[in-house]
Amino acid sequence: MKTRYFKTGLLFAAIGMLFTACDSDRDDNPTLGPSNTPTEFVLNASPLSEQYIYISKDNKLNLTWSQPNYAFNVPVNYYVQVGVVDNGTTKWNVDDNGQPQFLDTSYETCSAALSGEEISQAINHVDGITDENNWVDPGYREIAFRLYANVQTTTKTVIDGTGIYSNAVTFKYMRPDNSIKGLASLYVIGNCSGWTEPAKGNAETLAAWRIMETEIGSNIFHGTFEMPAGMLQFRFYSKLTGWDGGDSYGTQVDDAPIVCNFDSNGAFTGAAVVGKGSWEFDDFPGGTLDITVNKNKNTVTFQIVQ
Repeated sequence: MKTRYFKTGLLFAAIGMLFTACDSDRDDNPTLGPSNTPTEFVLNASPLSEQYIYISKDNKLNLTWSQPNYAFNVPVNYYVQVGVVDNGTTKWNVDDNGQPQFLDTSYETCSAALSGEEISQAINHVDGITDENNWVDPGYREIAFRLYANVQTTTKTVIDGTGIYSNAVTFKYMRPDNSIKGLASLYVIGNCSGWTEPAKGNAETLAAWRIMETEIGSNIFHGTFEMPAGMLQFRFYSKLTGWDGGDSYGTQVDDAPIVCNFDSNGAFTGAAVVGKGSWEFDDFPGGTLDITVNKNKNTVTFQIVQ
């Protein structure tokens, strides 16, 4: 059989999709949670698994899978984890604390065209490459993929007992480009920043209103800002996709502020959710505000710097 090489710009073809059927007539009225933890979740093997594949910013890789066997049909969130196979052992992409690290893009259907850039970033992270200047072409190697699925509430809270990993599939000869994932950021959007729309055209203006990850993939963001005295109101955006881009992060889902108060030490700690609710502090004294956002725990901490 002739070996084929897949180069930049080629969209890998998918060959089908599997869907799980679900009985609608049940007498036991099932619910999600630990009592109905799924046990089956299949990621399909690819017809390209033994071909030479060059992954780059300009191409995509198609994968298909079946929905986990939850008790009934339900919207599912899917996350992709990449690993490097060495002598039969897979080293999965994890953060500095050993927690699973997934591709930036998540999915809600049983198929996806994965970003070549995100795949390369994941492979290079497994290899410990954090600077493009230190990147060395590793050549073609065996690369593994698996999925993690869960079910979430409307506020993006994971329902206990719904998480499950799929089987792993591998591509025998895959080679990444030099894409390196940098620190993620959150934009502080509010009256402090003039309520400037979080749109791509305003990227330069809003660059000064970003808080950065403490380290790549940590999902913990920190920064300090000089805030004006008076009523202070703001929320966060992870991407510049406009007011309705779905990337807002605040006090509640609804687009309405919630009045909050600092304690006697000038500190505030509270919960955060995916939504447009803003934090509002009346009679802010003005000065430096230290901001920490922990998206792993969905919490925020604001501290007035004395």
